[in-house]
Amino acid sequence: MHIIHTTDVSSAVQYIRDGRIVAFPTGTSYGLAVDALQGHALQRLRNAKRRPEEKTFTIFLDESLWDQYLDITQAEKNMLHRYANTALTLLVKPKESLMHLAQDELIGLRVIDHLMMAELAEKAGVPLTATSANVSGQDACYNEECIEKSFPGKIGTTYDLSLACILDGGSLRKGLVSTIAKLENGKIVIVRQGALMLR
Repeated sequence: MHIIHTTDVSSAVQYIRDGRIVAFPTGTSYGLAVDALQGHALQRLRNAKRRPEEKTFTIFLDESLWDQYLDITQAEKNMLHRYANTALTLLVKPKESLMHLAQDELIGLRVIDHLMMAELAEKAGVPLTATSANVSGQDACYNEECIEKSFPGKIGTTYDLSLACILDGGSLRKGLVSTIAKLENGKIVIVRQGALMLR
């Protein structure tokens, strides 16, 4: 199954609007984006990754949309600004439109740490998934060859499992996953230690 390779973010956004899956580069590894508001797109992504139903997805979105989709505090905003362009996923409260992705009433907000990721968020204008580009339980992908091997595509199923395109960010340097954290009573609580060391 042929997957389109492109550096044209606008064309990738059109695929996302059509409910398709797009691979994109982050500061840690490649991720998979779908429109987090489209139930059929989320199911397609879940099927492609063979992800258990109980496991949810992290998201990323343009800062201009934070207040529209998240019940985010000023302290959380300050932390996101402090750690801008780093490998951080901050657990925050979503508004009703994203509650379907919440776990314990929180959702993982991935900090944007790649220029192509930032452009994708800005042009999409909706919350996007930020899950890693791998089949659940397997290693993350750092190049396009790995993505194509992991997702060869299956046509003719209820949910087409092929990727629409890969946003070409080249080969990424292998590193750790993002650090997952949350704010509790003004203090940073580490949920998963990753590439970012918080203090």
